[in-house]
Amino acid sequence: MKKLAVFTAIMLLLLIPAVVGAESGEVLIENSRGFDGKQVTFQGEVIGVMIRENNAWVNIYDNGIAIGIWCSADNARNISFSGDYTHVGDTVMVGGTFHMACPEHGGDTDIHADNFTILAVGRVVARTPDLPTVVVSVVLMILAIFIIFWLRHVRKEKGKVVPWPMSWR
Repeated sequence: MKKLAVFTAIMLLLLIPAVVGAESGEVLIENSRGFDGKQVTFQGEVIGVMIRENNAWVNIYDNGIAIGIWCSADNARNISFSGDYTHVGDTVMVGGTFHMACPEHGGDTDIHADNFTILAVGRVVARTPDLPTVVVSVVLMILAIFIIFWLRHVRKEKGKVVPWPMSWR
């Protein structure tokens, strides 16, 4: 019975970050002194991955705020998509120690991940061209080419005309 109670307590402690909910990026940045050195949970979209030997930087974007996550390279290798113009990045939840000015990483704000969970895999975003934008772009390009050739013609014609101060001599 005692083993069951210990096992249940450990499982509840591991699930606390998911139950409590993740801190938003805005809250973390605005109250960074209060969170400095404390365990936090942060959730957002992966927008960048940079693997460095056994560790990796994973940038996570949440509501206008991006925070660098220092985690295991194995966690970073499991990421399928990084967000950009043509992709929605994987949604991840990270639990770890928040550093307002990390002494290990040159004073950057970061989170050293203890837990790294992929909640949803990203996807490719189909971007279809907007017809009015394409038409306006083509018309402006044709107009620009016409103006360039017209200005070249005007410049050649001016070279043929004798400047007026020279004509009265």
